[in-house]
Amino acid sequence: MLAPLLISVRHPDDSMTGHERACFEQATGCRVDLVHAMTTILDRSWLEDRPFILCGGSGDFGVRDPHPWIHRFLDLLLDAIDLKVPSYASCFGFQGVALAMGGEVGRDPEKQEMGVIPLELTEAGAQDPLFSQLSSPFNAPLGHNDQVMRLPKGVTLLAQGDLVQNQAIRVDGAPFWASQFHPELTKANLVQRWEHYRDQFTTDTEIIHSVDTQLDQSPEAPEVHLLLRNLVAAAAPQ
Repeated sequence: MLAPLLISVRHPDDSMTGHERACFEQATGCRVDLVHAMTTILDRSWLEDRPFILCGGSGDFGVRDPHPWIHRFLDLLLDAIDLKVPSYASCFGFQGVALAMGGEVGRDPEKQEMGVIPLELTEAGAQDPLFSQLSSPFNAPLGHNDQVMRLPKGVTLLAQGDLVQNQAIRVDGAPFWASQFHPELTKANLVQRWEHYRDQFTTDTEIIHSVDTQLDQSPEAPEVHLLLRNLVAAAAPQ
């Protein structure tokens, strides 16, 4: 069997591409192969003989952008669901699978999030194979402008927040999980991402100072790594 596959939706020259790979490898305990969605023609062959699939954030792009490679990426998420390949999609990936399945993704400046934020499990989340080992509430690293405003049919909500309700889902009938937050990140990783992308997040100096302070005072988020370790266990041959 091939190594797990990380589908990168960042620009290949973005230094956070390698950072993301390292974060996923540390969180899963597995070496992963990486493919660039932006420069590769993605089809089902990329999913063959993979124990599981990962995808994360983007930085420069949004799932509603009219780039052909984004549409191919969304189609590949649907292929992973159809083929029942164990998968975890965070941030851009979460918004992508929601949009691909018929949900609504939009931007509300009042609901942008950056920091380590407490989230609650739903009743379904407390019973989920990946999420049930988390406490409720649990701390989750978050950084996003867009959000999933309406979930599609065919998914189950697993975690929710006070500001943004739709924080994590499982696709019904498939081993496909997704979250707005980043289970691959530590607090220190999130700070590195913020420092790299903050000019794209906002140019308001007061907001930048506020987020810097919030991140400095944020708690750690060690629990969320359990989600990816649980994915590895769920994907292991029985």
